[in-house]
Amino acid sequence: MSSSSSITTSTVNGVTRITGLASGIDVDGIVESLVAAEKEKKLNKLQQKLQTAEWKQEAYQSVITDLTDFADTYLSTTGSSSIMKASNYLQYDATSSDDAVTVSAATTASAGSHTVSVSQLATEATCSSSASISKEVQGSAAADYSSLTDESFVITLDGTDYTVDLDSVTDLDSLQDAIDDAVGSTTKVTVSTNSSGYLEITAQDDSGVQAISISAVDDDDGLSELFGTDPILSNRLSTSSKLSVISDQLNTALTFDSDGECQITINGTTLTLDEDDTLAEVISAVAAADVGATLAYNSLTGELTLTADDTGAGNTLTVADCTSTDSTTGTDFTSNFVSTLLTVQTDGTDAIITIDGVKMTRSTNSVTVDGVTYTANALTTTSTTDSSTGITTTTDDPLTVTVTQDSDGVYDLISNFVDAYNELIETINALIDEDADSDYPPLTDDEKEEMTDDEITAWEAKAKVGLLESDSTLKDLLSDLRTALYDSVSGASTTLADLGITTSSDYSDQGTLEIDEDTLTAAITSDPEAIMNLFTQKATSKATTSSVSGKSLGNNSILYSINSTDLETRYEEEGIAYRFFDILEQNISTKTFSSGNEGALLEIAGIDGDTSETDNTLTTLIEKYEDEISDEEDRIDDYEDTMYDKYTTLETYISTMNSQLSALSSLTSSS
Repeated sequence: MSSSSSITTSTVNGVTRITGLASGIDVDGIVESLVAAEKEKKLNKLQQKLQTAEWKQEAYQSVITDLTDFADTYLSTTGSSSIMKASNYLQYDATSSDDAVTVSAATTASAGSHTVSVSQLATEATCSSSASISKEVQGSAAADYSSLTDESFVITLDGTDYTVDLDSVTDLDSLQDAIDDAVGSTTKVTVSTNSSGYLEITAQDDSGVQAISISAVDDDDGLSELFGTDPILSNRLSTSSKLSVISDQLNTALTFDSDGECQITINGTTLTLDEDDTLAEVISAVAAADVGATLAYNSLTGELTLTADDTGAGNTLTVADCTSTDSTTGTDFTSNFVSTLLTVQTDGTDAIITIDGVKMTRSTNSVTVDGVTYTANALTTTSTTDSSTGITTTTDDPLTVTVTQDSDGVYDLISNFVDAYNELIETINALIDEDADSDYPPLTDDEKEEMTDDEITAWEAKAKVGLLESDSTLKDLLSDLRTALYDSVSGASTTLADLGITTSSDYSDQGTLEIDEDTLTAAITSDPEAIMNLFTQKATSKATTSSVSGKSLGNNSILYSINSTDLETRYEEEGIAYRFFDILEQNISTKTFSSGNEGALLEIAGIDGDTSETDNTLTTLIEKYEDEISDEEDRIDDYEDTMYDKYTTLETYISTMNSQLSALSSLTSSS
């Protein structure tokens, strides 16, 4: 009986290995177990330490973000929510008894009532057309009433379309009836025959109709039968039309020189207009020329108006046609743009406002007195003229402006800060108080391979608990904030307790603040300046900063070079808001202190976009672990190769022995 053996090879990562078919030994399984045991000695622990360090850095950075958001909202010098902005504590409401005057109150206002009269509004100087500059809707040929059966046309009044049925139209009167039937029982527009014998449509007096246009209905010939082939279809201009086209629609045609140009001056600036310019382009050219005035076309009234940019009697508006030499004829040419379209000039006026009996004249409709800004919107005076005597009598109905302290605004300011402070310390306390569970260390790569994604997520959620347990830096931060609230402020006449703001008596609340609404409201009403000083008083011997989280500080950067003794003096003199600012800066500032360090939390964990992002304790530790892991992985790879080499030698030896035994067996059998 003969026996045989074989050698099975496999190649992994370029390395050829002989597995245990010759010996019957599970070489891969043995080596895998040996490598796993080797990883357990050091590599897995290093990977867990790395993961813990990365999670801890994320936890710190989350706290840094919360602190930064808190500072940006409540410790800026400009924000409406800031307890650091002194004017936020001196808020006033101003109300007017009539919309003729609107009012607003600054922090420098005082509570009280004022009587206000407006006898004249400030207006801009204008140059405008006397009425609509365009012709009425009119035909280009005499009306033909002979073949209007089944015909119609559309008339549009101020944007509303009406279809006029021409079946019964045989003359001018029946056409008027057809239009009246279409637009309603009341005559809104009148159709007549002009001096040329063509139809013309105009608005009826007192009808309120402004813009009129006509148009054809599909392929109906009714419009052309009545108005000819080239009628004026609208009594309003299109700003997208060229001046040469618009000219034909004007009551007086525009004139251009042989080059198709004309010139006008506005406040000393000369503008050249081309007949190929659209009206919209002319309007834009005036705006771009910065002449101190604005040109506009009113499609409702059909008027063109040039209006000075500023109100007041002193802001005049000068506009004129220019005379130039025609380049072709050599004769003088004078534009008629202004004389045709801007014929009515109105001077600007000053506002006349009387407050508490004192008459004031202003070039604008706003005036500020003692922190209250009054804006005139309409007259409070009424003028009537006796028809028999011609005597004009002016009566005044003055309005009342009332200024009151905005206690609700100040209450909300403080209440919102307290709520945000409570939320902040609750978040940090929760991190400090969490107990880490040693039964849930970070997972190794091998462990993750045996778990589902949901299982990994659930495990890691438990593994992240307690990362900042009893953290001394966060404990110190909370302690400093609590102390800052209750240490007396030098020179301040009140305390938080006087305002009804106290620490919760429930120990489990861990220092959160409570507000007695009645006490705080009474304090705000009684002495808002005392509250303002308690929060916003600045240090006198050591300058107080004027920004947040390391942003621009101007000349107030002393915080970053101050010694500990002076810092204590500064602390005693500062109000609560500035104390909070300093404390947060010492923890999250991206500026460097005299110690050479940035904020304490940034030194530990860093923050994106700052030098601390790569220069901090945890990043250094993470990089150390990464290097050690890389070295350990190299060592384990070498160990794995060594183990395979040993078993390869064994396999080769056994295979050789099997071959020799097989040969001997063959010889024995043949003999």
